[in-house]
Amino acid sequence: MACWGIDLSPVYDSYGKKEEQKGFGHGITLLRDYTAEETLTCMLDLTEEVCRRARTHRRAGRTIHLGIAYADNSGGFHRSSSLHLPTNVTMDVYQVCLQLFHQFYNRHSKIRRVSISLNNLYDDMETQLNLFDDQPKKKDIGYVMDAIRTKYGSTSLLRASSYTEAGITIERSKKIGGHYA
Repeated sequence: MACWGIDLSPVYDSYGKKEEQKGFGHGITLLRDYTAEETLTCMLDLTEEVCRRARTHRRAGRTIHLGIAYADNSGGFHRSSSLHLPTNVTMDVYQVCLQLFHQFYNRHSKIRRVSISLNNLYDDMETQLNLFDDQPKKKDIGYVMDAIRTKYGSTSLLRASSYTEAGITIERSKKIGGHYA
């Protein structure tokens, strides 16, 4: 399977011990300069993908990392924030990304690259419940959405924002390794 860019071989450290998954992440270099508002849509699509990967492995994370690169090569930022409880719920991770974006974004710059990752992983079943939040229902919705996408295709169930000009999911589904198939 390695010829398709997939290698399921276990990874070992220098002592021969099998390495554990450290985190789940995804990033994209945008095909054009995005405004701040368009970037929020892109961030939601990326967050959905990162959380789907975490749920597939039955993992949840506490540390959310957001990376933004500006189009004019003036830099950008890479910041992270940690939660008290691990999560793999898309909207929980997205809310943290929104906070980081609004706190560190230079309001005058267009954006050319966005990356999001979920680290500091725990088993999904180890998460503690909160009496004031309906976390089990949110988690179940994510797993059901993943099952539908697995059965009927990655674009069978999308958020409305993915259909806007700023959405990246539909265009990405037509590519393999960033290139048209």
